Amino acid sequence: MSRTLIDIYEAEGYNVASPAAVYGRSSRLETGVVEYNGGYREASAEEVYGYFTTLDGGSSVEPATPHLTAEPVFHIVIAITLIAYLYMLLRSWKFINVIYGDMLNNHSERRMESQGGALPLQHFKRGAMIIGALVVALIFVRLGDNIIPATSPIYIKGIGELSVVFGIVAVIVLWAWLYALHQVIEWLTASDGAQTLLSIGSMNFVRMVVLLYPIAAVWLLADSDVYKISTIALIVCALPIVLLYLKETFLLFIGKKISILYWILYLCTAILLPLSFVLHLLPAHLG
Repeated sequence: MSRTLIDIYEAEGYNVASPAAVYGRSSRLETGVVEYNGGYREASAEEVYGYFTTLDGGSSVEPATPHLTAEPVFHIVIAITLIAYLYMLLRSWKFINVIYGDMLNNHSERRMESQGGALPLQHFKRGAMIIGALVVALIFVRLGDNIIPATSPIYIKGIGELSVVFGIVAVIVLWAWLYALHQVIEWLTASDGAQTLLSIGSMNFVRMVVLLYPIAAVWLLADSDVYKISTIALIVCALPIVLLYLKETFLLFIGKKISILYWILYLCTAILLPLSFVLHLLPAHLG
């Protein structure tokens, strides 16, 4: 600060501290005029950082691309599902053996009840469905990571850190939709057909969890090189269970002498309608 400015501030009533009071007794006030060759110069790396410092003219570092699957919560939930899955294999192998052996038997659930009891069977199914629900939530996050661009505002606003929470909420909403749909069908038809449909869906979902969890875990953590291979493996392994579910529901409609058009309408309403709704919302609200 020059002497002229100090005089101006003092004239306006400010109390200007001396350089010695601020920076020490050896400090003195300069004029503010650069005296080195009349201007500034660029300092070398040695002058700034030390004698042994050299300037590296390497290429610039590419900015990191944000990913929903890079969040810690995503990996924590995968670890939780893995521990729960291994525990389920250890405690419920009798039920799992029936699933493997009686995939094409429509009465495999009755056989499990006769071998292990109805209550242990319900515990097994409930545990498998909770694991499956968490895995589906993680699958939503992985699919969203592929669809949502890196420039989406969710990364700027910090919403990406809560992606697993939103995936779990989506699973809860989907489950509530399916439960409400089957309750309405049961009320309209005044029969137990809706509960049978719900039982077929839950049983095949448990089969998927038991058979496909290892592949799904690899798919969730796969990098770009393994992603395509694991995707193909997941689809190929899931296809027989999907076909089994379609066969069981189709036979149920045929057995009750209900038109095939109602079977197609049921599948579209229960599965395709919520999925198409989500796919419509993603581009509109997530950039």
